[in-house]
Amino acid sequence: MQYPYAEELDEKKAENLRMALAYLSKNKFPPCPVNYRIAYDHVAGKSAELSTVLKDTNEQHQLTQEQLWEIYQRFFVQDKKALEKIREEMRSIVSSLHGEFQRSGGELTGFSSELDHFSNKLDTADSIHELSEDVQQMIQGTQSAIASQKKFDAYLANLESEVQQLRREIDQIKEESMTDVLTGIANRRAFDEELQKCMDVADKKHTPLSLLLIDVDHFKKFNDTYGHLVGDKVLKYVAGILKNCVKGQDFAARYGGEEFAVILPQTSSIGAKVIAEQIRQSISVNELQNRNKGESYGKITASIGISQYSFDGDAGNLIGRSDEALYKAKQNGRNRVVAA
Repeated sequence: MQYPYAEELDEKKAENLRMALAYLSKNKFPPCPVNYRIAYDHVAGKSAELSTVLKDTNEQHQLTQEQLWEIYQRFFVQDKKALEKIREEMRSIVSSLHGEFQRSGGELTGFSSELDHFSNKLDTADSIHELSEDVQQMIQGTQSAIASQKKFDAYLANLESEVQQLRREIDQIKEESMTDVLTGIANRRAFDEELQKCMDVADKKHTPLSLLLIDVDHFKKFNDTYGHLVGDKVLKYVAGILKNCVKGQDFAARYGGEEFAVILPQTSSIGAKVIAEQIRQSISVNELQNRNKGESYGKITASIGISQYSFDGDAGNLIGRSDEALYKAKQNGRNRVVAA
């Protein structure tokens, strides 16, 4: 893959760096790697379309980190291009392998013909001199076949290394496309795929399946009062709680905005309530603080809605019932668990 900044001079890079940091500061964007990449390409004039999107969107309202992430995905996370690059590499490997098989097969076929010829000569040779020449040719043919086989074995060993590297690249792309960059847990795309898999297993084995939808209470207040950086810390905090509470085959994801989801395979409604209460209490037990300033942001709480899969193959119905239960939890005073 071509490095996108190789053509820039050091002086230009330094100037772009200063301009990118100034752009982030001016627009009050957190100086994280994602935002820096966006700002750098914008001030460096690398994409007119990117600059237009930033200008138009930022004029309407202050861009949120979630919107900046969507812009980053649109302009920089290009799964299709990355996968197409890997496909091209695989096509090249397959083509090369095919050619190598044909070449080696041809050489071995020729050696087989030499063996047949030598076998016939054993019966028809008229003199020791003639037979000696044929033996010499046989020795040379054998040595050539051995050398060819060694070369082919070396080629296969090198090919295995290339394929393993491609596999690692594919795994990395897949993991990145399924991970929420802010919180480090699964994203909505991964959630949709996992939920469908769990529903299929539940249908096949007729085992229970529960779903939790979790919404951070008064999240907009945190953003408005303390800024988006604190809002991001709240989301990371909740994601960390979910990582600690969700074990085994259970699956946690950022559903969108300040909402999270937990898929609980082989878990009844009663078991789901126990886990939901554990999550709710773990979130609300501590106060979020700014240790540098000694400032407390207060306790974080969350409302949770639960529903159980009804073996109808309808993910929308399962999510919808969890969402209705979540809405009731909000209506009833927040910081509570409600089951559909």
